[in-house]
Amino acid sequence: MPKLGNRLDVISESVTLKLNSLVKKMKASGEDVINLTAGEPDFLVHPSLNEKIKEALSAGKSKYTPVPGETEVREAIALKTNQQQLDLKKPWKAENVIVSNGGKHSLYQVFQAILNPGDEVVMMSPYWLSYPEMVKLGEGTPVIVETKPSDQFVATPEALEAALSPRTKAVILNSPSNPSGAVYTKSQFKQLAAVLERFPDVWVISDEIYDQIVFNDEGFCSFLSAVPEFQERTITVNGMSKSCAMTGWRVGWTVGPVELIGALTRLQGQSTSGINALAQAATLAGLALPQEYFSQLKNTYQKRRDLMLECLEKSGKIERVVPQGAFYAFVGIQSVLGSQETAVDFAENLLKEQKVAVVPGDPFGAPHFVRLSFATDEGSIQEGCRRIVSYMENKKNS
Repeated sequence: MPKLGNRLDVISESVTLKLNSLVKKMKASGEDVINLTAGEPDFLVHPSLNEKIKEALSAGKSKYTPVPGETEVREAIALKTNQQQLDLKKPWKAENVIVSNGGKHSLYQVFQAILNPGDEVVMMSPYWLSYPEMVKLGEGTPVIVETKPSDQFVATPEALEAALSPRTKAVILNSPSNPSGAVYTKSQFKQLAAVLERFPDVWVISDEIYDQIVFNDEGFCSFLSAVPEFQERTITVNGMSKSCAMTGWRVGWTVGPVELIGALTRLQGQSTSGINALAQAATLAGLALPQEYFSQLKNTYQKRRDLMLECLEKSGKIERVVPQGAFYAFVGIQSVLGSQETAVDFAENLLKEQKVAVVPGDPFGAPHFVRLSFATDEGSIQEGCRRIVSYMENKKNS
């Protein structure tokens, strides 16, 4: 057959999606597999979202939607963002918002819109595995800032400054973080911003998709809430997948300066056009849910987190870092890895021998760690961790 485009040579398949697909096939064939890979909530959407869908269907909402999203939806997103980003000089309006097909699509379009060949994008390791691949598709170069478990996987100002150069086009901040569960405080954001003040041409991309799942006392802090003076150079990305369990409904958005949103609208207009009308209707219902609803879900996740960490504590070979947000535990397994062994090998053998699926840390930039999701029921968490502890305790370094 004719050759494919060369741009595909620089990217890899999503490991998380690949593993989740494999686990589903194994379960379908009758194997007793515990799946701790999924990056999506296990609960159903709130009933009000379904009711909004029914209303939209009855109203004949089956036509094309505006490329940047329905005005009412964009206004609701702007309102939500303003409530999280205090003291902005100019509150966001609908014109500052574009609705896309999930947070991943939002990020992809941002990189396509802002990057030129050779531009550098700084990201913190461990990072969400799609960041470097998206940057490379935009002909940019990922630059990695290493973080430490002893620092709760939070980047230091010194490490950030060392990574910046005249070629830096953007810095990605993900709080709460996938995969580490790191959460930046207002003070920590201010320290990073003090470094970035000396680089006025660098965009800040704030990925806030896990904003409703924070376990620390301070709670969620949006980057622009800490440093509102960065408004004209900050791109905020968020969506409905994690907070409202709408992973399959594909609703994400980007909030930023009007000029950026105009560029993204031109780009989206030549790719997907406007997104699903019914999903946008459900988004309105999701954005209208009371904070008590999200607090209840957060408490459920926190209970599961504590259960997972308690179960894993039974093996002294597992390095645990308490996640402050999101719904993952990112645990160190270096004590049982052989000299030629990586987390990929560990995950494959664990699935083969114990029928437990975890995500290796290699594609996250952390080859001595694995990611465990606690967005699942307590029984699966307990049994999955029991099998992991058993495997760890009986494993010998090769």
